[in-house]
Amino acid sequence: MTVTELDPDWGLHHFDPWDRRISYANIWPIYREMRGVAAAHYSDAYDGFWSIVRYGEIKAAGREHRIFSSASGTSIGEHHSDSSTPAKAPIEFDPPEHTRFRKAMQEPFMPRKMEKLTEDVRETVREALDNVGRMGSFDIVTDLAEPVPQDILSKIVGFDDATKTVNRELVLKVVNADLADKPLAWKSFHNFLRGEIRLRQADPGGDFLSHLCTDEFEGTRFTEDELVSMLAALALAGHHTAINGISSVLRRVSRDNIRNAYLADRSLGPKIVEETLRCDPPIHLEARTTTEEVEVDGVKIPAHSQVALVYASGNHDEAKFKNPEQFDLGRDASQHLAFGHGIHTCFGMHLARLEMNIALEETLNRFPHYQLAGAQVDSGMIYGHHMGWEAIPATIE
Repeated sequence: MTVTELDPDWGLHHFDPWDRRISYANIWPIYREMRGVAAAHYSDAYDGFWSIVRYGEIKAAGREHRIFSSASGTSIGEHHSDSSTPAKAPIEFDPPEHTRFRKAMQEPFMPRKMEKLTEDVRETVREALDNVGRMGSFDIVTDLAEPVPQDILSKIVGFDDATKTVNRELVLKVVNADLADKPLAWKSFHNFLRGEIRLRQADPGGDFLSHLCTDEFEGTRFTEDELVSMLAALALAGHHTAINGISSVLRRVSRDNIRNAYLADRSLGPKIVEETLRCDPPIHLEARTTTEEVEVDGVKIPAHSQVALVYASGNHDEAKFKNPEQFDLGRDASQHLAFGHGIHTCFGMHLARLEMNIALEETLNRFPHYQLAGAQVDSGMIYGHHMGWEAIPATIE
């Protein structure tokens, strides 16, 4: 896929994050063109929406959650007021509901919990690498990156192996559905989650899901619908973002200059992870809806307008990051927007970083000379907001 498959001014007037022509090869020039013209652009797709594409303006909008509301949905073209897709907690709620959900959900993902999870992550990565060693030739995405977040999230929630498999299959159907097919995919997934919730309510254990089902939060228990919303959000966030993050960091480190720098100085691991998140953010954008008219660098956006906060474009903004297309180990990339900004900043970011760092460390310990061995296939823009990899063939020789 090449840039010429999309008209040069497509991003300026017709940007559509669900367009399957979008690829890793062409999206960055599109974002660059948009940034060069204005901080915000109107698109005629889905009855019209706006995109904010410059770093400073994206960050400012992220801080203004009262003006840029999440309560109508975070996917462009989707509005909860007229959609069969229910809201996902906590990201698709505004305070005070957001605060209650987030406090309950973020507990296993707090920095102080990462030490306890470190050995679980390391064990899962090593098991995946054992399989890679037996195969010789492998795919970074399916054989190494995918098993890690699925296993860890299932352990956190309290899913056994059989339940984990069903969860994965249903999540994939939701992730890969287009707008027309999403309601049916969501219905199947939610029915599965309701069954798990009712099992915990009838016979609670010591797992996190039982804790959510049976404990009171701010004086009340969560309803079944609220629990479904929370589990769905955890499952989706823990699936594609972490898989794409691990895949991207191992793809980047396959380059000799980055690999050699890391092998010579292992303390570079966190810098490599942050620069990967800046260059290859798994989440490209999220939608918000304006509660009042707002002006973004001279562009007036009306009240009740859907707005895309294009984090990936902000991560490549020349005004913030010099030579943004270059992977630079000397750069301080810590201010990237890969995890969003403001009250909806991803609370799973500490776990995502842990998984990426351990995958990097253990892979280079075991197979320091692994090489890419075929065409890398990106996913295009999936679910209207995230991008990663379908296949990254490699060999340990």
